[in-house]
Amino acid sequence: MIEHTLVFGPQQNLVGTLTFPDAARGGSNPPVMALLTNAGVIPRVGPHRMNVKLARRFAQLGVPTLRFDLSGLGDSQRAISTQSASAQFVADTRAAMDLAASRYGCHRFFMIGFCSGADIAHLTALEDSRLQAALLFDSYVYPTRKAKLLGLWHRLRRHGVPATAYKLARYMLRARLDTSQDDGTGTPAAEGPVIFGRSRMPARDEFGARIRTLVDRGVQLYFVYSGGEPDWYNYEGQFCEMFESYGFVDDVRYTYLRQSDHTLTQPHAQQALTGLIEQWLHERVLGAEAPGSVSSVGLAAESAPVERLAAA
Repeated sequence: MIEHTLVFGPQQNLVGTLTFPDAARGGSNPPVMALLTNAGVIPRVGPHRMNVKLARRFAQLGVPTLRFDLSGLGDSQRAISTQSASAQFVADTRAAMDLAASRYGCHRFFMIGFCSGADIAHLTALEDSRLQAALLFDSYVYPTRKAKLLGLWHRLRRHGVPATAYKLARYMLRARLDTSQDDGTGTPAAEGPVIFGRSRMPARDEFGARIRTLVDRGVQLYFVYSGGEPDWYNYEGQFCEMFESYGFVDDVRYTYLRQSDHTLTQPHAQQALTGLIEQWLHERVLGAEAPGSVSSVGLAAESAPVERLAAA
């Protein structure tokens, strides 16, 4: 395995770490690269260094990886831009693909996105066809009736009846205020409950339409939800019930990783997710470029000196 850190982007403000097999060599199939980025404000090492572990595992399997900090996060400087944060982050991700294409000959990518990284992954795939697969960990949640009932039971067990009743009363009052202050676009004026670190999510119809567009385009998607928010996502089959009316459930993969929390604290949860990712790569993403076949990955030789890093 070879790793080195580089600075890139139109403003040279982005910092990333390239990880690739030291035995990589050109092959007949188009090369593919993994992209990993921030989870919320966590730097590019990922939650509990999950991005580092994945990048090095991918290298063992013959797949190069570029993990990078988005503008203003980790080691990357803020961009001089008038774009929204999400638009800038999509531009940053496309800049990472531009770098991999020009310097390493990679033209196809898959992305593992944790939390807000999942948001950026699907938005980037909508704009750039080079991103052909994405695993979305703890993406947007739209609780079903069953999920709400199970969530209420969970809160009762955790907080007791008085505290739960108080919290529900506050939530219902806020929901009424949101409805009364609706600006006509369907977007509440006030913030809602925090789910997987987010207080705002796109309307379910909007998100469903985005995923339908990606599926129709042939993008391979894998939704993995943790047990970290049992108030909102709490049973097998919830994904199917959330999105069954949009016609893409049978065309994507989804898993409820109950034993994991949102930040993958426990080693057994990290191992379980890594196993799911490897299986998905074998079956849905790499095809002829199956992990373990280094010769099929293809990576142009780096012309600049390569620095071997003892730590990520």
